[in-house]
Amino acid sequence: MCADVAVALQQPIERISVEMVFRSLYFFVRARAHNSQLLLIPWSVEHLRSMGLVKAVRQRHRRTAARSVDIWSETLT
Repeated sequence: MCADVAVALQQPIERISVEMVFRSLYFFVRARAHNSQLLLIPWSVEHLRSMGLVKAVRQRHRRTAARSVDIWSETLT
């Protein structure tokens, strides 16, 4: 299910919060009780901000990525 959410959001699977995807199931079931036409993945994409499905990019991750580019840029070109 997390992989389907990642594909729908066009994000790497590492950026999807497994805990929040499964926590959002409770809210989806409640919404589905009111509207039986709802589908899980489109509903998740629509409510991704309020459910916190995508992990934030932290400052330390940006620094690590920048450092990695500095170290490996000459090798890759």
